[in-house]
Amino acid sequence: MKKSLIVLLVCLAALTKAQQLPMYSQYLNNDYVLNPAIAGSKPYFPIQINSRTQWSGLGTIAPKTNTLSYHMPVAYDAIGIGAIVMQDETGPYSQIGVTLSFAYHIQLDEDDMTRLSLGLSGLMTQHTLNQDDLIFHNADPEFQGSYSKIVPDASFGAYLYSNIFSLSASAHQLFESTFKESVQDIFGDNSQVRHYFVQASYRIDIYSNLAIEPSLLVKSTEVSPTQLDVNARAIINNNYWAGLSLRSSESLVVLAGLNMGNLFLSYSYDYGINSLSSVASGSHEISLGFNINDKRKRRHSYYW
Repeated sequence: MKKSLIVLLVCLAALTKAQQLPMYSQYLNNDYVLNPAIAGSKPYFPIQINSRTQWSGLGTIAPKTNTLSYHMPVAYDAIGIGAIVMQDETGPYSQIGVTLSFAYHIQLDEDDMTRLSLGLSGLMTQHTLNQDDLIFHNADPEFQGSYSKIVPDASFGAYLYSNIFSLSASAHQLFESTFKESVQDIFGDNSQVRHYFVQASYRIDIYSNLAIEPSLLVKSTEVSPTQLDVNARAIINNNYWAGLSLRSSESLVVLAGLNMGNLFLSYSYDYGINSLSSVASGSHEISLGFNINDKRKRRHSYYW
C-alpha cells in the first residue's frame, strides 16, 4: 500500500504541473543539457551518454532517464550548434524528445578570455501514457488504451563564461504546450510549464595540479517551490575529480569522475535524507563520454 501511494504520487508529478523536466546530477560535467547557450563553448566537441535511475528502491517502476548529447563550435567559434535526444519513463508515462540548439558567442575582451553566449533551441517531444496501467476504483472508459501526442516547444538561454568562471541562465518549455486535455476539471490540463535554471561556478587553482570548483544551481517553475543545489568538487591533474552536492529537496549527492585520454566516465549517487528515502532508496546516474579534439587554437584546454 505504501509503495502504491508513492507510485501514484510519482505519476501525478509527471502528468500535472510540477517539475516536468528530467532531473540530473551529472550536469556538473554536462551543463549543456541545462542551457542551449552552452553549445559550442568548450575547447573540444563532447559527445555524452547519460543514464539515470531515480529512486531505485521502487524497482521496475522507478523513473528512468537516458540522454545522448553532442555540441560543437562552428564559424570561427562564433556559433555553436548541438543536439540532445532524451528518453524518460515514469510508470505508465513516458516521453521521448529531440532538441536542436543554436548559440551565438560574443567576444567581450581583447584577449578573448571572456565571452557571452545567447542560445535558442527547438524541441519536439512525444508524450505517451499507457492508460491500461492505471487502476481506478471505478473504471473510466476515457482512461483506456494508449494515449500519445507530439508537441513542440522551445528554450532560451544566456551564458557568460571564461576559463575560471561561468554564469548561466535559461528558460525552458516557453510555449507551455498541452499534451492532454483534462477529462474532468480536477487537476486541469496536462500542460508543460516553464522551467528556469540559474547556475554559477568558479574555479580556484590551489596548486598546479589541484583545483576546487564550488557552484550553485537554482531550479524553479511558476507553480512549484524553488530548489537549490550547492556543489563543490576537487579536480586533480584535470583527470580526476570528486565532489558533493546538497539539494534543498533533501538529498545528498556524491559524485566522482575520471578522464582516460579523450574518454571520460563519471558516476553519482543521490542519497535521500527525507521520509521517502526509507522506501524509494537512492538514485544512480552514470555518464560516459568522448571529447573529440578541436585541432584549432582554443582559449583553454582542460576538460572540466
